[in-house]
Amino acid sequence: MFMSKFNFIISRLIILLVISFNIQCKKNETPNLEEQQTTIKEHVKITSQDIDNIQYAEFVLSDLAKKQVENWAKFKNLEGEIENLKNGSLSFFKDDKTILKGFITDLKNEIPQSLNSSSIIVRLSVLETAMYKFDETANLQSSTKASVINDIERLLLAYNNCVYQINKIVEKASQKIIKP
Repeated sequence: MFMSKFNFIISRLIILLVISFNIQCKKNETPNLEEQQTTIKEHVKITSQDIDNIQYAEFVLSDLAKKQVENWAKFKNLEGEIENLKNGSLSFFKDDKTILKGFITDLKNEIPQSLNSSSIIVRLSVLETAMYKFDETANLQSSTKASVINDIERLLLAYNNCVYQINKIVEKASQKIIKP
């Protein structure tokens, strides 16, 4: 009789331990990492509609400026990537940072002689900074949609200011003012 009571108490103790251990484990259980990343990625998904809502002055190259940048291959690539960005594709900026760094270096090194002025170099430096900042924000797991859109706005502004400056340089060079 003593043994059966002892076995009964031990079995109840084991059941109690298993239940309490199970409850404790459920409290410490963290959400699945993949679920967290999916939630974050869905939260930061940028669409072309989000980018269309950004207010900024958009400039296009004048006909004279298009002739000047005709052989500037990296600038043509940049134009294409900016158009992709406007359509909601962040793939260029999600790539390896060394690719972006090499692209920016080539962009600055291949400036046509007619556009190689301090004002263009400064605009390219601002554009470079905006590209790096956007790259960091776009690749950061904890980025919010608002911060990504804010950096897209800065990048688009920097690009458009560069285009505006190219237009100004080309226009000024094309003016033939005769001094009396």
